[in-house]
Amino acid sequence: MKLQFARQPFVPAFLTLLVVCAVALWGVAPAGPVEGVAAAHASGRIGAGMAFAMPREILLRFQAAWPGLARWLALFAALYAGIAVGRISVRPNLYGLNTCLSIPLFGMLVCCLVGRDISLAVFCAAMLLAVAVKRFCAAFRNGYSFDLLFRASFCLGLLVLIQPAALPLLLLLPFGVLLFRRTQRETVVALAGLLLAPLLLCYGNWLFGGAFLAPLIVVWNDFFGGEFCALFRSGMTPWLGVAGGFLWLNICGIGSIWANFYSVGARARYLLIYNIGVLVLCIGSLCGPAVETADAAWMAVPSAVLLPFFFVRIYATFSTLLYLAILAVAMAVLFLPLV
Repeated sequence: MKLQFARQPFVPAFLTLLVVCAVALWGVAPAGPVEGVAAAHASGRIGAGMAFAMPREILLRFQAAWPGLARWLALFAALYAGIAVGRISVRPNLYGLNTCLSIPLFGMLVCCLVGRDISLAVFCAAMLLAVAVKRFCAAFRNGYSFDLLFRASFCLGLLVLIQPAALPLLLLLPFGVLLFRRTQRETVVALAGLLLAPLLLCYGNWLFGGAFLAPLIVVWNDFFGGEFCALFRSGMTPWLGVAGGFLWLNICGIGSIWANFYSVGARARYLLIYNIGVLVLCIGSLCGPAVETADAAWMAVPSAVLLPFFFVRIYATFSTLLYLAILAVAMAVLFLPLV
């Protein structure tokens, strides 16, 4: 019996994602003490017009206070994100055949890019991006998509509150509206969904005695809290080598899509173009200030959608070896101090 990892059904794909995420959360010691990380992020944040901590600090404090429960919640977020990524590709048949390869690839790519810095906030941010991309893709249909665009934009608004460095990813909204040719009324609804979470946080802060615009000012200051491209100025580290291999894989995936662009349907082509745009925005976001290594987890979402297109179009032996190589790199990054 020949192993064909490129054509995985749902059950083995889901179990692989479950095992990889469980190993990352329970089998590996964190890179640093969670209490120290939470204290570093929480220092000096509540004084500047804030009546309570920002969502990212709340997640870090929760992980410091209840690490066991935080691991279970992180595992749930990872599984939900993996299933959302799988639904992006399976339902519209992006690859010309049925495969759930994107589900385990998501977990392995997160481990490759984040390593021991995996936390509840990382998987929550990846889950919000995966759900937003999934609903934007589902909005490409005949008829109105008010609910899908509203929920997708709402997830983007929550993502920025959890990870201020994701501010450039708000461009996914106009990109999706223009690419999928949504109407002006749908665009207004999408903008309302995008602003709902930040405005609710501002109102809650004002209700408890803080300044109304303080949460938005905190997000803005956090985004510009460092130097541009600081993530890539630390010299040739092992993480940059892993990131370079990751970029090479994505170039191969995009090249395969370009070479076989008309081998899939029109809807699949539009969704592939959108996910390429998501990947470009994610890579561009890493060049911003105050970006941490853990923020690279965003790139796992579009990459897990694009790479199977390359896997299913090369020889089965090569795709199997490449799949096992990605899994081996993920385990090496987790158990060795590479990131």
